[in-house]
Order: sequence, then structure tokens, then C-alpha cells
Amino acid sequence: MSEQYLFRPPRRLGVALHTAAVLALGASAAAGLYLASQIGVGLTFFLLLLPAVAALIFAPPLLYRLIALQRASYILQRDGILLSWGLRHEEIPMDQVLWVGPPEALGTPVPFPLGGWPGAVLSTRTLPDGRVLEYLASRSHGLVLVATPRRVFALSPADPPGFQRTYRHLAEYGTLTPIPARSVFPTFIVSRSWQDRPARLLLLVSTLLSAALVVWSVWLAQAYLELPLRLAPDGSAVDLVPGVRILLLPVVNTFFYMLDLLSGLFFYRRPETQPLAYLMWSAGTLTAAFFLVAVWFLLRAA
Repeated sequence: MSEQYLFRPPRRLGVALHTAAVLALGASAAAGLYLASQIGVGLTFFLLLLPAVAALIFAPPLLYRLIALQRASYILQRDGILLSWGLRHEEIPMDQVLWVGPPEALGTPVPFPLGGWPGAVLSTRTLPDGRVLEYLASRSHGLVLVATPRRVFALSPADPPGFQRTYRHLAEYGTLTPIPARSVFPTFIVSRSWQDRPARLLLLVSTLLSAALVVWSVWLAQAYLELPLRLAPDGSAVDLVPGVRILLLPVVNTFFYMLDLLSGLFFYRRPETQPLAYLMWSAGTLTAAFFLVAVWFLLRAA
């Protein structure tokens, strides 16, 4: 194997912003769920659930972007360039690299990335010549472009001059055995995991159990005015609360379901980490099963 030179994007600001956002969402969701569990049914109860809903929507992708940024890398070697960002992976044979340089070398204004923010400048734009410009960067300035016949990659190595010097150094030697071209997109990871029978079984079971928890909780919230918050040692009901509070269980479970799903997909992309993916999906299944058993015990005491 040829010698490899590892470069990483600047991560400090992106990690700080993503971590702060995740913690803020988690704290607001926890506070909202706690306060909702202390009051009766009404408009305030449902308003207090909104932070949890926001966390369900935004926290998983933020966590994915945080992990992806932490592990993002650009690797230069004599036979090719390897780009890795979360579930996105690109292996470019050295003989397919047309040039590596600053954005000015493109000869046309570089389209500004859409929807990017520090730590996650990830988007695609179309260049005037029809090629795709793909951002795999943590910032929109200090970029280095890697041009191929069909695609141009906008990267943000922490040391742009060093990245370009290393490429020129390796290009001078030439390549003897170019690495095979390989492109892996997040949708490909999802499709590949679905074709894996154990993975498909775990995903199906966890999804069905989570859906059953939602349906059962909604039915119980409508059928029972009050449900026990906890059980006495003899199994009798203690601390009756409004039945609608049982809806807190599927909200919490859905958060863990999304977290386990995305974490599993992240680990599934590499054969050596696939056991961790099975572990995460198994945890999602067990979590949903645990909540269903809890609902069953509460229903017995109702």
C-alpha cells in the first residue's frame, strides 16, 4: 500500500455549534416533558410537548453531522484521493484527477453552497460546463478544489497550501496502480442495509414495535381518563395521572429510535464496524419492547 497523507477539515467551531445545538434541544425537550408530566391536559400540556417534537426532528440530523465532522478526512496517496464525510465516501483514482487547486483555478465563479453552516457545508451545485460541484467542507472559505472529468469536489483542509503541495509531490511520482473508482452515497448505505437480512429484520421489528407503541398509547389516552404513574409492590395503582400523559412514552421512544437508526447507518458503511450497527439497531428494538412492556403493566393496574 502506498504512503498516505491525512488531512482533516477545521472542526473546532463546527463541533462547538453542533454540540451546543444538540444540548439545547435535549435540555428543552427534557424540561418540556418533565413539566408536561406535572400538569393536567390542556393547551399548555401540548405546548410543552413542542420542544420534544423539535428535538425529534432536528437532534438526529445534528448528531449525524457532528459525528460526521469529527470523523471527516481527506487522504492523499500516490494512487488516488480518498474523501470521507459521514455516510458519503469517494475514492478517486489518481489518473482521473485533472487538477487540484484554489477556486480561482476553475476559471468561472464558484457557486455558493446552499444551506451550509459552520461544520457542515454540504451541498451540490451545477457548474456551467454541466459538471457537479460537491461541497464536502466545514467552511465556505479557504477551499481547495479537486477536479475530475464529471465532478468537482470543494474541500476545506485545515492546511490548504499543504494539501496542494502534497498532491503535487505525489503527482510528480506518477501512479503505478490507481485505486478503483468508488462512490458511496447515504442512499446507497440505506439500500445495502435493507438487502442485509439481519439488518432488515432488526429495522422492521424496531419500526413495527415503535409504531405499535404509538397506536396503543393513542388508544389508551382516549380510552382512560386516568392511568397509574407507578405501581405499588403488590401491583396496585399508585399516583393516578391523566391518561393523555402516556403519550410521553412514544415521544421519548421515537427519539431513541431515530438516534439508533442513524447511528446504525453510520456504523454500517464499513465492514469492520457493522457489528456496532447491529448493536445500535438491537438497542432500538429492545427500547421499544421495554416501553411496550411498561404500558402493559400500567394497563393491568388501571
